Amino acid sequence: MSIVILDAMDDKNNISNILEETLKDAGQGIISFKLKNMNIMPCRSCGACGFKSPGKCVIQDDSHEVLRAVARCSTFIMLTPVRFGGYASALKKIVDKFMTLGLPLYMVKQGHLLHPMRYGSKFIVGIGVYDGDSKDSEDCFSRLVENNAFNMQSEYRTLVLKPSGDGEKIKQEISSLIKEVC
Repeated sequence: MSIVILDAMDDKNNISNILEETLKDAGQGIISFKLKNMNIMPCRSCGACGFKSPGKCVIQDDSHEVLRAVARCSTFIMLTPVRFGGYASALKKIVDKFMTLGLPLYMVKQGHLLHPMRYGSKFIVGIGVYDGDSKDSEDCFSRLVENNAFNMQSEYRTLVLKPSGDGEKIKQEISSLIKEVC
């Protein structure tokens, strides 16, 4: 199965290219979505994806193509600048629509109500790009990925990179992460 990359980075960055090259060098098939260039509307929390059109968002935008790819993959990578400890808005909009990947039923896990996943669990990789020096922002980003993985009953890994970092060091960190999850 292919690895899906949900890329919320600006077009002028080298980390997206390094990630794609590293995955190709590892022999992985990839499907990459440049989220900033797509028309993805915010989730309205209307619940239609659970009952009116099970598994499908009723908003007509580009999210359908992304969600189909995520449903079919075993691993997806969220690549994003870290914004106040969270995702860039382009990624946040598609993550909010992950609700369509769950069934309209509930289960209790560790005292939390969760939706069973419609298409099985995924391995989630969160790669944050952060140029600040706040350990709290990095920790918040890692907890966000962890909580999204918990909601999807999935395993996960996180990595926080500096955009101004040495390209070879970034490639080594990404390569090490890819070996761990693939």
